[in-house]
Amino acid sequence: MDVALLLLVLGVNLTFWTLVGGVRLANERWARRRRAGASRETSAPLGPDDVAVLIPAHNEEPVIAASIASALRLVPSQNVHVVADGCTDDTARIARDAGAQVVELDPGRGKAGGIEAAVRHFDIPGRFEVLLIVDADTELDEHYLERGLPMLDEPDVVALAGYAKASWRPAELDPMGRFLVAYRTRLYAVMQWLKYGQTWRWTNVTSIVPGFASMYRTHMLSRMDLNPPGLVIEDFNMTFEIHRKRLGKIAFRPGVNATTQDPDNLADYYRQVRRWFLGFWQTLRRHGFWASGFSLALLLFIVEVMVASIGLVVLALALVFLGLSAAAAALGVSGGWILDLQMSLSSSLDLWIVLFLLVLPDYLLTCLTAAAFRRPSLLWYGVGFLGLRLLDAIAALLTLPQAWSSRSTGRWVSPARRVVGLVPGTSGAAVLPGSPGAEHGSTAAPPGPDSGGPPPGETSGGPSPGETRHDDDGPSAT
Repeated sequence: MDVALLLLVLGVNLTFWTLVGGVRLANERWARRRRAGASRETSAPLGPDDVAVLIPAHNEEPVIAASIASALRLVPSQNVHVVADGCTDDTARIARDAGAQVVELDPGRGKAGGIEAAVRHFDIPGRFEVLLIVDADTELDEHYLERGLPMLDEPDVVALAGYAKASWRPAELDPMGRFLVAYRTRLYAVMQWLKYGQTWRWTNVTSIVPGFASMYRTHMLSRMDLNPPGLVIEDFNMTFEIHRKRLGKIAFRPGVNATTQDPDNLADYYRQVRRWFLGFWQTLRRHGFWASGFSLALLLFIVEVMVASIGLVVLALALVFLGLSAAAAALGVSGGWILDLQMSLSSSLDLWIVLFLLVLPDYLLTCLTAAAFRRPSLLWYGVGFLGLRLLDAIAALLTLPQAWSSRSTGRWVSPARRVVGLVPGTSGAAVLPGSPGAEHGSTAAPPGPDSGGPPPGETSGGPSPGETRHDDDGPSAT
């Protein structure tokens, strides 16, 4: 029982990949010292002109201009592309005015369908070496390409996973919003430390290149099925395609980061987590397992997710039952099987053990994150994080059968956005042919860790299959 409770918090995967990440960090620091002063000859290294930025958007009026502005700090305006998928607001106009090349799809095709259409329409593989996919609520770090492109220059590297930072603007959030974003801050720190070990060149087993801000070499896009039917999100599928077809390695370093908006209310939070898990299970249904180190790591991860999710739900139900039965006993209502079950649970569930082996280790993760990001407020919000982990566990269990029993359409509905300022720009026109219905388009003529290593450092899918989905896949934490 003691060991089981501890594993609910820390997990074998987190412990193992943390150790691997530590070895990677030491190895890369040693390698940098060896290379210090030595010159490296590279032929035609990648630069900003080689990068196409693609922003899929559905009704993103409050945030699209800021996302484009962050991209324009890194690449010329002719390299920034927006696919306005079934938008009914001013997303397309704002994107044109901000200087982006815009194509509109009506009716919408969903995020994956929008990406597929835009890649073809703008001939991105024929014009660029690298595709950077950015969510409409994402703001790229000013050093994103400076630190990320050299990694894509490495042999066999075909994709780079961006490091997610939660947008922390507490003045814009109510108490629930601050609580949810604080939890995501910890989640990203811990899960991406795990990813640091999984993306070492000797491992290469990460299951997610998050769709919020990640790069791909364009020469292998034609070998990937970007928009298979029945999936609610695209980033798990694109990652599995790389592994399944042995297209190359996936790189990752915390210095290559971007800031993303996270849900600020419980309803949107649960819909997003539910979508993440549904998308993960659907991708697993589509690709299955095959003989590889990736599949082995994936299987161990799934076993741990299921054990931890079932364990947390069962533990929560047991504690609720004990509380209710104690209240019933005080009213003189208990007896029979209720009393027998209460005595059985009481004898096997020591509340002090729960405190020391579940609550305190979970809170320790919060303390480490608060220290790494120099954010003391996490210590206050962290008291309630186990409740959100329980919500994540419920989502994981409920979406598993749905992934096999029904299919998703891929259509999206944007969550509530927090307004970000607009920027001026220019405008133009272009139309994408071949889509059902009308298509309109335009073309315009914590301080986080640096690139040297990660911070010291958990598993976090959508509407029911067949329903609409939110467009912001976010940096999926699974």
